[in-house]
Amino acid sequence: MRTLVIGFGNPGRMDDGLGPALAETVESWQKLSVVALADYQLNIEHAAEVAEADLVIFIDASTEAPPPFRFYRLEPADRNAFTTHAMVPETVLEICRKVYGKAPLAFVLAVRGDKFEMSESLSSAAKQNMKEAEKFLSTLLQPGDRTARCIGAAGC
Repeated sequence: MRTLVIGFGNPGRMDDGLGPALAETVESWQKLSVVALADYQLNIEHAAEVAEADLVIFIDASTEAPPPFRFYRLEPADRNAFTTHAMVPETVLEICRKVYGKAPLAFVLAVRGDKFEMSESLSSAAKQNMKEAEKFLSTLLQPGDRTARCIGAAGC
């Protein structure tokens, strides 16, 4: 089972960098069959990576998630805006479904962020939330049936 973790956000806007920071942490674990990508934003090209995965976890900062994070299942959906600068995970899945004929099981890990000013450091609250998200992902990405663990964690 190939698992893809995509962390996205702007590291130059404090807590908006939670997604890339967490993806880089996952990549440093060097787990077999887990690929982690960190990017500034989602784009059409991510659909090619998503198509090769069995399970995808999108990681992003959130002002709406309860601390420390929210983990939930995604379904493909066409939520295109007039620009691809506003692409959401559901749209990446929909592009994958349309172009490659499949959409893997996918989830969002929305990590609570509080400060989004111009700075390249995470707030202390975001750092704590990220530690909790790291623990969660470490358990979730253990060898074995990740799909069952994801579905169980999301309450699906």
